[in-house]
Amino acid sequence: MRSARLDWLAVEVMKELPREAHGAVQQLFTEVAGRPDWWPAPGGEEAAEAFGSECWIVYVAYLDGIEVRDIGWLS
Repeated sequence: MRSARLDWLAVEVMKELPREAHGAVQQLFTEVAGRPDWWPAPGGEEAAEAFGSECWIVYVAYLDGIEVRDIGWLS
């Protein structure tokens, strides 16, 4: 698996998510980080989205992993 790091906005969103959301969002990070074939072109200029059952992330790719720019949660 490659790395997944959080942009400042994603960190702020994670702080405000309900406790039950954290595991689902982290699972989605892990799944996307392990699937480079889903990533947009590396370089951080093109964003992509990934969806879980109750959450989604917006991320960019670099050669060593992804950076999550935003997180959403259905409450």
